[in-house]
Amino acid sequence: MSDFVKRKLSHKLLTKLTNAMQHAGLWHKQTPAAGALLSQAPFCVDTLQFEQWLQFVFLPRMNSIITQDLPLPGTMALLPMAEQSWGDRVDLSAVLTVLSQIDDLYAPMPTLPVLYQDDYLVAVHKPAGLLVHRSVIDKYETRFAMQAVRDQIGQPVYTVHRLDKPTSGVLLFALSQEAARRLTEQFTQGAINKTYRAIVRGFTPDAGRIDYALKEKLDKIADKQAKTDKPAQSAVTDYKTLQRFELPFAVRPYQTARYSLLELYPQTGRKHQIRRHMAHIRHPIVGDVNHGDGKHNALLRREFSFNGLGLCAWSMSLIHPFTQQALTITLEQEPRFDALLTRWHDYQIKE
Repeated sequence: MSDFVKRKLSHKLLTKLTNAMQHAGLWHKQTPAAGALLSQAPFCVDTLQFEQWLQFVFLPRMNSIITQDLPLPGTMALLPMAEQSWGDRVDLSAVLTVLSQIDDLYAPMPTLPVLYQDDYLVAVHKPAGLLVHRSVIDKYETRFAMQAVRDQIGQPVYTVHRLDKPTSGVLLFALSQEAARRLTEQFTQGAINKTYRAIVRGFTPDAGRIDYALKEKLDKIADKQAKTDKPAQSAVTDYKTLQRFELPFAVRPYQTARYSLLELYPQTGRKHQIRRHMAHIRHPIVGDVNHGDGKHNALLRREFSFNGLGLCAWSMSLIHPFTQQALTITLEQEPRFDALLTRWHDYQIKE
């Protein structure tokens, strides 16, 4: 990202932060004493409240840096400081969102583990929270898997499919336009098999098929030109239960919390298909803020520090577009899942 673009985005986010703080009642009308503003503490905890430091120290300094074309800071860590100062206050969610966006703007480009690479393809492990490519839906996002992989391997890459921002797992790129054309053809024809893993609420059957048509979900920004009267499209997801867990935590109206680890095999590729299908059968994926269960999401954040969506693209099987050999690319590990399931080991239901 160019320095010019970074300054422009910074200016927009600083304005957004000012508006969010004012709306949340964090804006102080009286300026602190001059001595308080000279503090050398990380965020002036000795003399100022965190919101005062944001208003009277951080915002003026950052605006001065931008207007005077001074060197920008290397990294930011505003969100951890906010959480330390304010805790988990729901009424400050808008402010926390902007602070997170500022941190992301200044975060270094991640190094993505390469799962497979040859002269034609490269597959990486995309972490949760990273966009595949630039999107009008997330206009303040500045880090993308496509850019990260390009910089890592030192050559252009071409997208052939996508993973939602909150979904981690196997992400495949082509290394030429011809490779992209051939892979896109396989995806379009449904010739590429994908396996996902998910942690869901409740005890699911040993195996099952969800055959439930889904009406296309349109984004009001990205899909504003799309037709809104399309009929529901056929959608099929097969699944198998790998493990079940019962935790000694009450989640109303139940005295315990039950979860299942699933492997899922989507037979079609509708938008948010797995998330919507699991919600349809009343076993929503944990961490899903749009289709999930807020009480269980809060439990996992509070007791196990599990943030984000419990969905991972675990493996992908295809015919190599040039060698014509069968190729399966699989994750060796998923740190977020591994850490949680290790802590749940003693709660696993023995079949």
